[in-house]
Amino acid sequence: MFIYWDGYEIDGSDTDFNIVLPENVQVWEFVECFLSIPIFSSTPKPSVSYRQGNKWRKLLLTELKEKTLAGDYPDTALQVHCRHIEQLPDDLRASVYAISERRDPHESAYGKAENPCIEPVIEMAVELRIQQPGTGHGIDDDDEYGYVHNFELFRSANRDNPWFQINVGPGFYFEYAIYIIDYLRDHFPGIGTCGGLDCSGGWTEGCTYANSIHYYDKILLPVKYSPRNTLKWLTEYDIVRSYEYTKGWKCKYINGFHLAYYPREWPKPLSFKAYLELVEMVLGLDADAFSTVCETAIRILLPPVEEYAENTEVFKALQTTLPDSESRNFTGYFAFTKVERNPMVEFRVPYMMKKYLLTLLELAESGAIDFIKTATWQRRQNQDE
Repeated sequence: MFIYWDGYEIDGSDTDFNIVLPENVQVWEFVECFLSIPIFSSTPKPSVSYRQGNKWRKLLLTELKEKTLAGDYPDTALQVHCRHIEQLPDDLRASVYAISERRDPHESAYGKAENPCIEPVIEMAVELRIQQPGTGHGIDDDDEYGYVHNFELFRSANRDNPWFQINVGPGFYFEYAIYIIDYLRDHFPGIGTCGGLDCSGGWTEGCTYANSIHYYDKILLPVKYSPRNTLKWLTEYDIVRSYEYTKGWKCKYINGFHLAYYPREWPKPLSFKAYLELVEMVLGLDADAFSTVCETAIRILLPPVEEYAENTEVFKALQTTLPDSESRNFTGYFAFTKVERNPMVEFRVPYMMKKYLLTLLELAESGAIDFIKTATWQRRQNQDE
């Protein structure tokens, strides 16, 4: 799979897990089990489409059930969406994180974050493809790779054995993928599975499993006096400043704030005043902490160390906290939330940038970087406060 943006090709690859059923498992029985996987979301509802000639047409789940029970169904694609990992119950979330230990080799981010988290948005979908009976499973001995289980079933299965593919797209979470297959194996120990490796032939650092449940570190700070006071203080020091992408995926600072969740087109940024009104409205609702984060999260770009170069001591203090240049990623997320009904601000930054951010906050608190406030004040005169 390749995605294009303003003429630039963004390299990405999906992957398939192949599954064949033994004779004692019925197609609809398997589909029902797939739909019950706890990491899947009920919103949006699962969508079903089937191939008719060269076109794909919509199908109701009830119609799919009727067709599979009758043993006469077309090539079908069933799409479901995943829940955010912070929407999962504590025990389930712990089980998903535990799967990271089985990744071979471990990803570079594994175990580095003190409070690991992911982006405050998730739009990951999974597709279950059901092959029409009588067309064969299309697997041979050369395909015995990836997440293999009961591969002998692929060798012995005749052309009428039900065969499926589970497709996950670029940037999918490795732990989510393995959880899905394990859940199905646990319920149907006799199924055969294989595949699932990304385009580089592995489980780590590839384009399919490029996203990580360990990459971001979460930092919570109390709101001082009021949300407005805290936001004003953070923007005065350029610690909270939003951005957008330009051609070539370059980050460009903007006046205003881009919400983390946005449609395909970048929306108009919110002014300081408009964003603050949103924050105060959301904090006034009786919503859980994570929902509050999702509603108020903005994309931020931490200030580069060069911005503080006029003060040698500050510059050196910040520079010593930075990772090597290839590992630097100044992008992150900022949001408001509540802890035991108390308003808080939340940063989500790449784990290797946590020390840099904490040092920035300490320098701002001490007054050591007050010298940049004049420049930020002049820039913000163009904003609607």
